[in-house]
Amino acid sequence: LSKIMSYILPSMSFIQNLNIYFRMNKQLKLAKRPVGLPDADTWVLESSPIPTPGEGEVVIQQMYISLDPAMRGWMNDARSYIPPVQIGEVMRAGSVGKVIASKHPHYKEGMYLAGYGGVQQYIVTDGSGGWYPVDPKLAPLPTYIGTLGMPGMTAYFGILEVGAIKEGDVVLVSGAAGAVGSVVGQI
Repeated sequence: LSKIMSYILPSMSFIQNLNIYFRMNKQLKLAKRPVGLPDADTWVLESSPIPTPGEGEVVIQQMYISLDPAMRGWMNDARSYIPPVQIGEVMRAGSVGKVIASKHPHYKEGMYLAGYGGVQQYIVTDGSGGWYPVDPKLAPLPTYIGTLGMPGMTAYFGILEVGAIKEGDVVLVSGAAGAVGSVVGQI
């Protein structure tokens, strides 16, 4: 039996590697800068092989992306708090996913990370630029790109640190129906 297994196991690994190779990474890239509302020609859907990690990198299989109103502003070629998405780049978006391959000293396979992975199925990253580990046992994964992500942190620090509200203050939130404003209202 051990002799038979010694022939089967290497070929199984080869088949698994082929399976990974032939799966593709679908990416939504900015094709043109929209005037007014974006339309179907604003983006192009491309497929490429799933990236492999270099030394100090991980591959994340994205499970959730955040669709935020700020994305419309990121498509404009204008000065803002963050550089615009360039033509041909993957559309920027907050995301959370699972590490499926790692050559990183701190991020191991099976861990979950949140950051800005863009509108694509897989991303390779060295972890810099705001990626951080999250735990699906503590909160559902989408929460890390919502209440426990950028919208929640913006609301929390905006109202408590920057706004420095105190008991008795009257606060008007003009965008209370949005991701940040709805959390501000709860705080």
